[in-house]
Formats: sequence, structure tokens, C-alpha cells
Amino acid sequence: MRSLSHRLGVLSMLALSLAAADARADIFAAVNVAAPPPRTDLDVAIVNASTGSRVSLPSAVNTTAFEIHPSISSDGRRLLFQRFGGSDGIRLLLVDTSTGDRADLFTTNEIAASPIFNSTIEGDGTTVATGRRFRQLQFSSGIRFAPEVTFTDVRAFPTGPYPRVPLLLPTYNAPGSVLDVAFGGNDRFVFHLLPATGLGQLMLFQAGRSPALLSSAAADLGRPAMRADDSPLLVPAFYEHRTYSASTHSFGNSNLGQRTADSNVFGGTNPSVFSPGPINTPADESQPALTRNGRYLAFVRHGSDGRDRLFVRDLSTQTFLNPNGVDLGQVATRGIGSVSLYERAVITSSRITLTGGVNATLTSASSIGILVQRIVGESRVRGQVEYELEAVGRVPLGFFGAGKARTQWDLEVDGEPLPPGRYLVTLRAVEGDVVRELGEPQVLKIHKRGNAHTPAKEER
Repeated sequence: MRSLSHRLGVLSMLALSLAAADARADIFAAVNVAAPPPRTDLDVAIVNASTGSRVSLPSAVNTTAFEIHPSISSDGRRLLFQRFGGSDGIRLLLVDTSTGDRADLFTTNEIAASPIFNSTIEGDGTTVATGRRFRQLQFSSGIRFAPEVTFTDVRAFPTGPYPRVPLLLPTYNAPGSVLDVAFGGNDRFVFHLLPATGLGQLMLFQAGRSPALLSSAAADLGRPAMRADDSPLLVPAFYEHRTYSASTHSFGNSNLGQRTADSNVFGGTNPSVFSPGPINTPADESQPALTRNGRYLAFVRHGSDGRDRLFVRDLSTQTFLNPNGVDLGQVATRGIGSVSLYERAVITSSRITLTGGVNATLTSASSIGILVQRIVGESRVRGQVEYELEAVGRVPLGFFGAGKARTQWDLEVDGEPLPPGRYLVTLRAVEGDVVRELGEPQVLKIHKRGNAHTPAKEER
């Protein structure tokens, strides 16, 4: 991990010149939820994204004020959020979920003088990025406005000090605000910008490359999310896409879109959204978040019953951990909520052999089974093979304690041998009807009933 001063030094020089592996785990989400009655404010909760069970939080977290915009480190230890509505104004708080230690990252006077917007903590828990108002700059040609982000070094938490580095982005001819920041691997960031004279825009920013701006005259874009490891692959950035009618000056539903996080293809004025289906529906989908390796995508859906529900989708098998979602309460958090994810390993290794032997290592006791999907097509997306899958069935294997788990699968589903073809088979840790996590998918090729082999990469 590069130091904050080194990394931000490189990024700042670029910006100012322009202005002038495979982790498998239980998934937990830091989210906004409705406060318990009779309160009408919002609380922060950490929920198991499969079962909905909640993690106990220190008393320093929730009060009768509004706690919003949670962001959590990848070890689940450092929880960042804003508090407002109390007697001491707006605060940006960092809390250790184990010890209860806490710290204010800005004073109330600093926030009053220069407002803050969404803040995000980097996965390793060392740096916090905070959106600010555009900074007014005087040039010989006139006044310009530079989007500003404050990076705060929190390695000395909880005692401090917390040194800060400002980053100024390429300038606009009107004021505005930086509403959100997404950390990505390889020193990538996506910023959510809201100019005073337009709709929300997204800027991909990476050292050594020109920034790329994604905007639309017919949609308000925001809430970016990226995988945060240093993958050499072309990875997607996800975001909210809320339709806008210029003729009626009104907004429609919010859905999710994605864009490859590479400056050569990210920008433009035609943002893409997911086709209607498992992710996007006639309801509102918002607040996308990704696990560090980008395998799991989380979002909040606001239903017609007025309740928010958290969904997590495994992008490898194209299935939801909990198809019904986790109920977050009678609340609408699209405008002020956030989702942030971390993982706790359950399956540390898994292998399904050619003869149906199943070998796995579990960190805790769990029921396990196999998800079987037929491969009916494939394409290459961002340099990776993406399969078109057809559900075949699920094979329960029983309950196993922590440690080594070994059992045998007869290469049948619901008592029927698999017909010839290619299949994606994935070990799952389950609890009742929901999935705790999934192992690494494997491709099996059935030549004749009961005879399988694992294709080499060139066969797949």
C-alpha cells in the first residue's frame, strides 16, 4: 500500500496541472435502517447480508440523532458515518466496532465553514475520502471552480493526529459539490460530482492518466462503487442511474448501471444500465457496493410497500444470496443512505473432483451443498469469460463442522444423472433457504451420463 502522502502527491500534481483474489465469506453490510419506534430518525446497522442478523455495535454509534452514510473497513473494525440533528451539529465520526473508541475527523467549526458530503473509508482502514464544495479559483481568464476532495490519514486513530491532503480536480465554470468517492485498486477513484447547473456526473481518476467524465442530459448519475483490489483486469464501476425529464423537470426511478473503469472507455454521454431483470426492476434500486474482489454486488431496493431491502448478488453464478432480501425497515434511504461491505471467511478452499469427490475447508460449522448450472453460452467481457447460465438444481450435502469437509456427489441432480454438456458447479455454505457464501465455481464437462472431466482453459 502506498503511503497517503506519496499517493496523493502524485494525484494532486496531476489534478492541479489539469485544473490549470479470491476471498469467499459471509457477507456483512453497513447500512442505514429505520430507528426503533417511536423514534423517526435513522440508525446505522451492520447486518449479515444473507440472514439479516445484526452485529452488536458500541453505544457510541446510534443516538436519537440521524446517523447516515456508513462506510466500513474490509476487516469490519473501523466504521465511519455522519451524525446530524443533535445539539452539536454535523459530525463525521470514526468508531472502532470492537473497542468502542471513537474520534471526530472534523470539528464542528470546520464543517460549518466548509461543508462536508459523503465520506468513504479505504478498505485497509488507513484513509478517509470526504467530498467538499468546489473550490473557487482565480485565473487570468476568469473564475473557475475545482471539485475538491479531502483525504484524511487515520492511521493514528483513535488518538490522532489526522493529517489531511486536499485533491483538486479539473475545473468547471460553475460551482458545485463532490457528493461521493469510491476507492478502487491501482490508485483508481470514481468521484460523484454535482455541478450547480446540471445533473450528477461521474469522474474516473487515476494517476498517470487523463480523467474521464461520464454524464447524461437524461439521467442523474451517482453513488459509484468499484472493486478495491489491485486487479490487472479491466473492472467495472457500478453506479446509480436516475432518469430525468428536461421537459417536466422531474425525476423517475433509480436503477443500477455499470461502466468499465478504464479512462479509454469510461467517459461519454451515454451511460449504460442493466437490462430489466434480476437487478433492475420497476422499483428503486440504489446504493451499490462491492466486496473488495468485486465478486459480490450489494444494493438497496425500495419496494412498493415503502420498505427498503438489501440484496447481494454473486456476479460469478448470477444468483442472490437471499432472493427475498434483508428487510431494513419502513424507510427510504436512497438520498442519504450508503451500503458498505466486508467479509468473514466460511469456505477457505473447495474442490469438486472429476468423480464427484467434494473437498472443502470450513472456518465454522455449516450446511453445504452444490449449485449446478448448465452453460448455454459465453462471451468475453472486460477480458474475462462470462457465462450464460441455466439453472439445473441444488444438491444438499449435509452439515459439517469446522475444518476439513469431505463427501461424495454422484453427479446427479434430483436423482437424475447430468446429461452431456458443460456445467458450472459451485460449492455453497447455506443456512436454511439462504446462501452464506459460495466457493470458487468450477467448469465440468459431461461426455456421457456419469462421466465428467474438468476442461482445460482452451476448452472452456
